[in-house]
Amino acid sequence: MKIHVAAAGDSLWKIAQAYGVEWSALILMNRHISDPDSNIAGMNVHIPDKTASLRNQTAIPSCPPEIPARLIDQWIPLTPLTEMADKEYDVLIVGTGGGGGAALWRLCEQLGNTPMRIGVIERGDLLLPTHALNVPTFWDWSKMLEYFLNPKISTPIGKLLPEYSGARLVYALGGRTLFWGATTPRFPSFELAGWPISYKELETYYNIAEQVMAVNKFGPPAPSSQIVLGRLWEGGYPEASVLPQAIGRGQFSSIVFLGEALRHRPYDLAVKARAVQVTTENGKAAGVKVMSPDKTTYFLKARHVVVSGGALETPRLLLNSGIPGRAIGHYLINHSFMKSPGKVTDALPEEGGSILIPQSGNRPYQVQMYLFGGTDYLCDMFGRVEPRFENRVTLDYSRRDEYGVPGIQVDFSYSSKDQSVIGRLADEAKQIASTIGGALAPTASMPAICIQPPGADYHEAGTCRMGSDPANSATDRYGQIHGITGLYAADNSVLPTLGAVNPTLTTAALAMRTADHIVRQLRDADAG
Repeated sequence: MKIHVAAAGDSLWKIAQAYGVEWSALILMNRHISDPDSNIAGMNVHIPDKTASLRNQTAIPSCPPEIPARLIDQWIPLTPLTEMADKEYDVLIVGTGGGGGAALWRLCEQLGNTPMRIGVIERGDLLLPTHALNVPTFWDWSKMLEYFLNPKISTPIGKLLPEYSGARLVYALGGRTLFWGATTPRFPSFELAGWPISYKELETYYNIAEQVMAVNKFGPPAPSSQIVLGRLWEGGYPEASVLPQAIGRGQFSSIVFLGEALRHRPYDLAVKARAVQVTTENGKAAGVKVMSPDKTTYFLKARHVVVSGGALETPRLLLNSGIPGRAIGHYLINHSFMKSPGKVTDALPEEGGSILIPQSGNRPYQVQMYLFGGTDYLCDMFGRVEPRFENRVTLDYSRRDEYGVPGIQVDFSYSSKDQSVIGRLADEAKQIASTIGGALAPTASMPAICIQPPGADYHEAGTCRMGSDPANSATDRYGQIHGITGLYAADNSVLPTLGAVNPTLTTAALAMRTADHIVRQLRDADAG
């Protein structure tokens, strides 16, 4: 037996090759080396007798050990804030929900192997590596709610907001997309009539988003859905269709965006990184001041900053940063959200299904019908809420979080027009029940028709709305904050109107469009 003193850069695999002995035999002879992949420089390595080693060899050479070039501690690579503070990013994204994830994916896909640096920070920690419904222990929606509604998982901020009491946020990688219903209709073209972009401009990005998110809009209806759709079509609802959902590869969450982005290029990601202030210099974005859980402050430098915290948190960060803009935080919109359980007279096939009655020109609301097999069904009904300046998010300096950031206060009410839509929804629930051969049927836990408190739809939007006039909009047509070059919002907050439609698909499409604009800016700057 020989003794080899390991030099810098040596590994057991290299030493085995140098001495012509089996790697497995070398491992057995050196049990004092607990981790063969660790730095073993200076350690004594026992070299087995070569002839003894050959006794167990065949003519087939030994397979090399499967040791990747890089090892990670988590299911997604993380970067310490200490490292991120030493770099200057071409783009820094704040938040990893649907908007932040979509912007990141598109940036990575378009920039490819260029030397551009992309950084991402998330206020929350790692929670789930996928949508909760993809986790075997959450086998249905009610089981998932037992987890989602735990205050340790989602924060019921509405408890402090009397006029917006249904609001609830998730501070975690992926945000609320870890728990959403994955419903992904497009906005109707007429809803974009007052926007600074046309439906045609957005259509390409709708196509891209639907592809990446694996929307099932072309899937065949379940047997129960097919029966009910026929009744709806004959009864005056020709627009009714299968409910489009991002479920083609399992329930979609923004984690898919983050994973697909890594397929194109690496990026730096820090979790438990609280953005407390966006900084600017000479009218341009300069970076973000971030705090770690131990309250250490870091400054992350960036040429372009994309804020994707959602329609409540994005204005909070911008207002706390002193970013000018009359419309920032104003024009808060959501949906009036009603539920109505019912029963059909004749039992449907046991396999359930989902149906969409979309918003239309004379119908300022949307109905999502869930068929449970047998006779039971449930309608989720979303009414259009008009954007009004007085519905707003402001800072509450009497409450601050542990990082010193002021809390938010929400001023919100339904207008008389909104109330009219709510009344029509109640009538519509009865009409739908009659059309499909059924009736409203209250349950032990739900009346025949009920309305959720404001904010409970989790569709809040509009607080950094896009437009051409800084007097009534916060961003331009690309999501860039008026008057601040390189500072963008990319989440529900940029939507000028919400209609009666679930916003996530449109938010993702707009975020991808914003990312393309940033890519053009980066390339033009480098070319210049």
